Amino acid sequence: MDVVRMAILGLGLGGAYALLALGVVAIYRGTGVPNFSQGAVGMFSAYVFFGLRDKQEWPPVLAAVVTLLAAAVAGWVFYRLVMRQLRSAPILARITATIGLLLLLRGLAMSVFEVATTTPDHVLPHRTLHLGGVAVPEDRLIIAGLAIALGVALSVLSVRTRLGLAVRAVADSEKGAQLVGLSPSLLGAVTWGVGFALAALAGILLSPVAGLDADALTLLIVPVFGAALLARFNSFLLAVAGGLGIGMMQAILELFQGSSHWYTELWAGVGRTKAFPALIVILLIVFSGRLLPSRGDAATGRLPICPMPRYRRSGPLVALLVGSVLIMTLATPWLSAAVVTMGGVMIGLSVVLITGFLGQVSLAQFASAGIGGLVAARLSAELPLPVVMIVSALVAAVIGVLLGLPSVRVRGQNLALVTLSATYICQTVIFEDPRIVGSRFGFPLVRAPELLGSPLSPRAFAFLVLVVVIATGALVAALRASSFGRRALAVRENEAAAIAAGTNVTHYKLAGFALSSAIAGLAGCLLSYHALVFAPSGFGTFGSLNIVIMGYIGGIAMIGGAVFAGIGASGGLFAQFLAVNGWSSAQDLIGGLALLIAIQLHSNGIASLGHEIRQRRQKKALRGVAGTSTTTTHGSMNADRADVSLEGLAR
Repeated sequence: MDVVRMAILGLGLGGAYALLALGVVAIYRGTGVPNFSQGAVGMFSAYVFFGLRDKQEWPPVLAAVVTLLAAAVAGWVFYRLVMRQLRSAPILARITATIGLLLLLRGLAMSVFEVATTTPDHVLPHRTLHLGGVAVPEDRLIIAGLAIALGVALSVLSVRTRLGLAVRAVADSEKGAQLVGLSPSLLGAVTWGVGFALAALAGILLSPVAGLDADALTLLIVPVFGAALLARFNSFLLAVAGGLGIGMMQAILELFQGSSHWYTELWAGVGRTKAFPALIVILLIVFSGRLLPSRGDAATGRLPICPMPRYRRSGPLVALLVGSVLIMTLATPWLSAAVVTMGGVMIGLSVVLITGFLGQVSLAQFASAGIGGLVAARLSAELPLPVVMIVSALVAAVIGVLLGLPSVRVRGQNLALVTLSATYICQTVIFEDPRIVGSRFGFPLVRAPELLGSPLSPRAFAFLVLVVVIATGALVAALRASSFGRRALAVRENEAAAIAAGTNVTHYKLAGFALSSAIAGLAGCLLSYHALVFAPSGFGTFGSLNIVIMGYIGGIAMIGGAVFAGIGASGGLFAQFLAVNGWSSAQDLIGGLALLIAIQLHSNGIASLGHEIRQRRQKKALRGVAGTSTTTTHGSMNADRADVSLEGLAR
């Protein structure tokens, strides 16, 4: 009976999953983009609705109508302004754009609303019904019933109306649809509007049940992707069934949280129920090989450029000189931010290596950094700093190989979903389990750093971090200039061609994941030593998303992009600048907005500007040389013709 009761209670959460999944499926069917911002749209819409209803005292119906219409218009506008321009862009750019919107909405919510977790008053009737001896809240049944009704309605519309058939035609072939007079742009805007409206509805209905929490609602995208994957991003009815099933299973697993039997070890414990949907996502993608169907027309855009690093010899010396001056002159708060920035640069370098060089869309680099930080917390009291650094990197490398195994079977957006789910599992299970972190109350402390038996002052430790960062940057630059870099770029551009050329793609992918995770793990180790505590919140999902966003703005395939990512990292120099000026809550807002602008105006990243200027100068010089040669040739030909004419006249 308890199982039945918990399953019915899970209908509320499952219904919200289903509503969000319906929006994800609608957007994917229309434009072929997995919308990572779906949970954030629901979160922001919920804050808007409850702000209008509770603070502005609008009638609930009017507040709901305005919120849903605003969400639909926002989806339409976002597609027209951003996603339409990226229709032919690589999937990396389109995924990154939706992640940028996620961070923008999260930052906007933190800047505009009071985001402390609350439980607003009910929106739906919440009487307790008794069905067969089981007490059931009425609102759970209404949410589930509404999700089923909308799933049926969308299924009918997709096969029985001209609009639904037009969307299917565009999904099969955009060019073919255009030939018969259909507008992919208009249909894409419609599907994004519908998807955002469904997300808003889910956020409004779920908040009184599960609480109004900015981060929790935003991260609903992980279980929602599980439901969408069960539907193969195509079937509305299967999306509803998947959402309801995942919600019910999560509720049922709550029954086993207090169990200590050996056979419940896998699902009994901290964060296990939250991680269940993420595990579903990983298993579905890995064992199916590929669940996101391809669009009829492949993207034709090019990936960000990855030029050969310049100043490989003088660059490290300049960085050492500039870094040393800053470390000696910065005040304590800025010095702390500089150390965090240097750690962010190392994690950014890991992103450059795995995503920029190899083209593997990994959203798990902060999870690898967290593994390194956790190892430091567990071993710092027993082993010297250099040994802990080495062990942290090695353990993170092993985790990296495990993260890289799915890349043998999947790539692109599928791999992004897998690595995002892995990050979520690390955050909710590994980093918050007292049995793993070694501290039942509070976060585990990290012993103050020592070198050769002598304690390191904050500035001395900053010098150590600076040397490690410069050495890591030099290593990544050397890899780009080596045969590894050339073959990695070949894998990034065309795996089939790389295999035909004799490249062992599997080995290169696993080596890339191992090395990038080792770099991130080493960074996490140093950051934990800097903070003197292992704080799981510093290695969460949003950190991974933020570092990818900042790296893409800076240049995700260049070392300069990693430097930009470090400056924009949470707690880094840019965050310190915002905090000093009272704008600390605006970091995600600024980063997300900057990404949405930069991805359209300059998709290669800020670090590529110097390279592109040099390229233009070289082309201009070559045109000048070619023009001179042409003029000389034409002059010679005219002289020859004049000589021939004179010779004719003489005759």
